[in-house]
Amino acid sequence: MFCPKCGSLMIPNKGKYICNNCGHEILKNGQNERITAKSSDKEVIMVAEEISGEPLDSDAVCPKCSHTGAYYLLKQTRSADEPETKFYTCAKCHHRWREY
Repeated sequence: MFCPKCGSLMIPNKGKYICNNCGHEILKNGQNERITAKSSDKEVIMVAEEISGEPLDSDAVCPKCSHTGAYYLLKQTRSADEPETKFYTCAKCHHRWREY
């Protein structure tokens, strides 16, 4: 996840994402994200619904919780003549694994 304020990579830490560059925080709250940004005189809070851009593979089975259904992302991790790597994220417990 990238910081909406400065564009730097955000680091996950105890249920929230923190930008190491500017200190911006995004708190995870169920299906919603709570975005807080502090200025010198006020605090701004925006709530947005989380939407995944990844497609759902209804046949994938999570190795951690055995739930059927996971989002996946294809990445070319090796040379161009090798097949892509498929990264899965469980729709229930958010466990991540990969398939070569």
